[in-house]
Amino acid sequence: MFEYKALAPNFRLLDNFKKKKISEEKFIIEYNNMLLELNANNVLEHINSLTGSTEPVLMCNCAKTKFCHRHLVAEWLESNTGIIIKELNYPDYIRKKGYLVKEKNPSLFPE
Repeated sequence: MFEYKALAPNFRLLDNFKKKKISEEKFIIEYNNMLLELNANNVLEHINSLTGSTEPVLMCNCAKTKFCHRHLVAEWLESNTGIIIKELNYPDYIRKKGYLVKEKNPSLFPE
């Protein structure tokens, strides 16, 4: 319904990544540098104003468990605003370096 283009990777970065000219690590560094140019609180406020009374949802066309900039955005927003962003239908998953991974809960009784 709404798009927030400032959070999308620029064409050159995305193209280089898709063509495997840069690694995931390099993509993360360059994308995080892009995010540094933004103010997370202002981004969140703007997104909330766009969606009105509807809760915002971060979406793209990547598979949930594949590497995706959406997970990097969620991590960035969480670390810079203090909000918690849960993955829809995957509440026991966490984000790690652009991936969605099952959270490992330590147990006193190993399997």
